[in-house]
Amino acid sequence: MKAPTFAEEISALTRAVDLADGRLSDAPITAARQTLEKIGARSQLAPDRTVVALMGATGSGKSSVFNALVGESLARTAATRPTTRRPFAATWGEGAAELLDWLDVPDRATRPDDASGLILLDLPDIDSTEEDHREIARRMSEVVDVLVWVLDPQKYADAVVHHEYLRPMAAHADVTMVVLNQADRVTQPEVGNILRDLRHLLAADGMHGVEITAVSARTSAGIAELRTRIHDIAATKQARLARARGDILRAAQQLVSAADGAAAPSGAITDKNRARLLDASFRAAGIPAVAAAVRGSQIRRARAQVGWPPVRWVAKLRPDPLRRLHLDRKVSDPALARTSLPGPTPVQEAAVRSSAHALVSGATRELPDIWRSGILQDVEGRIPAVVSNLDSAIAAVDYERDSRPKWWVLMGTLQVALITAAIAGSLWLGGLYLMDYLRMPPPITPMLWEIPWPSALIIGGLAIGALLALLSMVFARVGGNRKAHRVTRRLREAVARTVDRQLVAPLRTELDDYEYFRASLDTILRR
Repeated sequence: MKAPTFAEEISALTRAVDLADGRLSDAPITAARQTLEKIGARSQLAPDRTVVALMGATGSGKSSVFNALVGESLARTAATRPTTRRPFAATWGEGAAELLDWLDVPDRATRPDDASGLILLDLPDIDSTEEDHREIARRMSEVVDVLVWVLDPQKYADAVVHHEYLRPMAAHADVTMVVLNQADRVTQPEVGNILRDLRHLLAADGMHGVEITAVSARTSAGIAELRTRIHDIAATKQARLARARGDILRAAQQLVSAADGAAAPSGAITDKNRARLLDASFRAAGIPAVAAAVRGSQIRRARAQVGWPPVRWVAKLRPDPLRRLHLDRKVSDPALARTSLPGPTPVQEAAVRSSAHALVSGATRELPDIWRSGILQDVEGRIPAVVSNLDSAIAAVDYERDSRPKWWVLMGTLQVALITAAIAGSLWLGGLYLMDYLRMPPPITPMLWEIPWPSALIIGGLAIGALLALLSMVFARVGGNRKAHRVTRRLREAVARTVDRQLVAPLRTELDDYEYFRASLDTILRR
C-alpha cells in the first residue's frame, strides 16, 4: 500500500480531530489541534532552518557539550547546580530572528554561515528545582525539530528522562539522538556495557533505532563526529518535516487510545431492529385508530350517497370519525399540521425508547464506550421530538377526502329513480282511491303480469331500493377496508420517513463518521 504524503497526513489528522470533537475526551483533541496549529506556524517560519535542542538532566554536562559543539564558551557551565536558566541559541548564519522569537529564545549568538541552516539550543535542565525551568524544557521539547538527549554514566537510566520524556516521544525516534557524555569518567568496557543497556532501555521506551553516541565534552572525544552528524542532519532540511510527521503520528496514537483502540464495529443497523422500531412508532402514532377512522368515515359517506334514500339523513347525523381527529381537511403547511389524536401512552413511548435503544446497541457494538454513550444519549434526546413529530406526519397524509367512487353516482341515481318510482306508484294508487271515493268511473289500470302497475311501482321501488341499499353497504365496507389499507400504507410510509430522518439517519451518520474517523487515523498509522 502506498505510503501517505505529508499533506495527506495533515488532512487525515484534521478530519479525525473534527470527527472526534464532541465524541471523545477533550484532552487528545485539544492536543491534536495544538499540533496542527504548531505545524502550520512552524512551516511559515524559516522552513529551511533546523532547530536542534540539547536536553538533559542536572549534571549531565549538557551546556559543556553545547559549548564544545559551538567551539567556544557561550553557555554557562558549573560543577554543581544547573546554570542554564533560559534557552540559549547558536545560529549558523543570519535570518533566524523571527523563528527564535516564536520559540521565545531571547539569548542568541550568531556563528559563521556554513549553509547548514542549523540552530543549536541549550535548554534548562528537565529536572531543575525551578518549575519555570522545567516548563521551558517541556515546552521546547514539543516544538524543536531535533532532540539531542545528553545523558551521563551515573543517571542514564533516570526514570524522569525515560518515563516523562523519551517514552511519550517514541513517535519522534527519527528526530531523536542520545549522547552519553562524560565517557572519559568510566572505562571503555563500561562504556560498552552502558551503551548496550541504554539501547535496551530505549527499545523499551519505543525508541527503536535511535542514534547513540559516546562523547566527552571535557576531552572533546567524539565531539567532532557529533558536530558533523548534527550539521549533516540540518543540511538535509528534512528534520522539520520528520518532526512534524512524528507529531502527527503521536496525535493519531493518542486519538486511537482515547477511542479504546478504534476497533472496527461489528454491528450494523439491521432490518429486524429497524422494523421493531417502526412497529413501536406505528403504535405510538395511533395508526390503528386512524385506519379505523378512515374506514368509518368512508362507510358514513357511502351511506349518505348510496344508502336507502328514506334513511340517508340518519348517516349525516352521525359525526365524521376523521373530523373528530381533525383529519377532514387539507393541510396547507405540513410542519404546522396537527391532529386531535390522544398522545402515545407511557407504555407506547417506552416501547419506542426500548426499540431505539436496541437499534443503537446493535449498530454500535465495538465502538468506543464514550462514542457509543454519546450516540445513545443523542438518540435518547431525539425521541420526544420524534414522537411529537409523528402527529404532524399523520396529519399531512393524503386521506382521499374528496374521492368518490364512480359506482356511488350510478347507485345513487338508481336509488333516487327507484324511490321516485315508489312515490309515483303511491300517488297513482292514491289517485285511484280518490276516484273511487268520489264515485268517479275508474280508469283502466295497466297490469304487470297479475300486479297493477301502481302496486308494482311501490313494491318494486321499495324492495329493490332496500336490496340495492344493502348491497351498496356491503360494497361500501369493502371499499372502506381498501381505502383504510391504502391510507395505512401511506401512514406507515410517513411515520417511517419521520423515524428514518430523525433517528435512523443520524445514527447512520454517526456510524459513517466513526468509519471515516478510523480511516483517517489508518492513513497516518499505516506508514
